[in-house]
Amino acid sequence: MNAWLGTVIALAALALSAATAYQQHRSRRRDGRAAEVTAYFHRAAEFARVKLPDGTVREAGYHLVAWNRGPAPATAVELELAAADGESVQLADLGADEFPLSRIDRDGRYPLPWLPVGDGHRGERRFTVRLRWQDGNGPQERLLPLRKGQTSL
Repeated sequence: MNAWLGTVIALAALALSAATAYQQHRSRRRDGRAAEVTAYFHRAAEFARVKLPDGTVREAGYHLVAWNRGPAPATAVELELAAADGESVQLADLGADEFPLSRIDRDGRYPLPWLPVGDGHRGERRFTVRLRWQDGNGPQERLLPLRKGQTSL
């Protein structure tokens, strides 16, 4: 009886060990296929002069940067901006066909001059960005609160 019980316990331990190894393998594969897209405000040391499609020139002190920090590329990257009150924010230097971006590779960054259309958002500091993308694990989405201020990235 003791030999039989010892065999059952050993088989249970072996099964548990195999299940744990399989789960860790799946987790490593999933992590390797993941893109981690985020966004941040980058304050420029000097104002960037931006010529808009209508020919006017404006100066941008900040850039909104989309950044893929994950090990895998992000595809079909979309970005939506909103003010703190939920009102949609459009950027003057953003073309209608610019998003979705086809691809942002690992550690790739995509800067957008912070030039909101109109004067309604000039004094505001808090915004929300909704990011959507595809990676090796399927569709992903992230909602980030952002605040303009000094960055050291």
